[in-house]
Amino acid sequence: MKPAARKGFELPDGLEIGERFMLHFDAPDLVQRPQLGRLQDLSNDGALCIDVPAHFSPPRGTPVTISSLRKSTLDYRFSSEILGRRRLNGRLPVLLVKAPDRLEKQQRRTSYRISAALKARVQWMPPGQVGQTIDKPAVITNLSGGGAQVYVRQLPDVSILRLILTPPEAFIEEWAMRKIGRMGSRALPPALFNDPLQQACAQVHSLFDRIEGKIIRSSQHSEDGRGPIHALSVAFSQPHDGCFRLVRFLERQAAQKGLKPMAQLVANAA
Repeated sequence: MKPAARKGFELPDGLEIGERFMLHFDAPDLVQRPQLGRLQDLSNDGALCIDVPAHFSPPRGTPVTISSLRKSTLDYRFSSEILGRRRLNGRLPVLLVKAPDRLEKQQRRTSYRISAALKARVQWMPPGQVGQTIDKPAVITNLSGGGAQVYVRQLPDVSILRLILTPPEAFIEEWAMRKIGRMGSRALPPALFNDPLQQACAQVHSLFDRIEGKIIRSSQHSEDGRGPIHALSVAFSQPHDGCFRLVRFLERQAAQKGLKPMAQLVANAA
């Protein structure tokens, strides 16, 4: 429930006291992984009071992007800045975050795509060779929750294949922290409570180890001194929520510096 208005200030529609979310700090000189936070209160001057670890103190004015952790088909996020820090009721350390004018709501869709290049491997069983598996390096582009464009050096002679995708470690860690924030120790085996982040990361990695798909179209994309590069349009056997989440992450990171050109990554497919 929303708190009473503070000197005319109210929570923006969609925000609730007690809600958990992920904070991404966008300052290039601030080396800090995303933080889990909970909205604790609305200050008298209209700032959001978000709990943080006691040692964490980003400077005033630091840009921050806040993403929801809701288990629903409707996500939201907003960009803001740090206004300061204080102790709520004299005890709980909180960041003061400028409240947004509105929330950016986004419907989850398996058809949402992004053209970033990702390293992967492609596996398939050659006809007539029981127990044999061909495993080749690949590059994936135009990823969505329902399929992808796959570039390989060797053209598969079957239509059914398996993709093993290697997501960025920052994405793995972010999703793992979300799992811990939502489920706590219930999400992990009792023997591994001493290292919940490591176990949660392993669980997320495993989701990308066996993505089954079918080749819809294939063509020769290009050729260099090492031979041809084949482009495969692959439809996943089932919608893949992990790939959808990865697309959303990559969209947020699209402006990050240092990304390799698409042509270079495709040429390095094998």
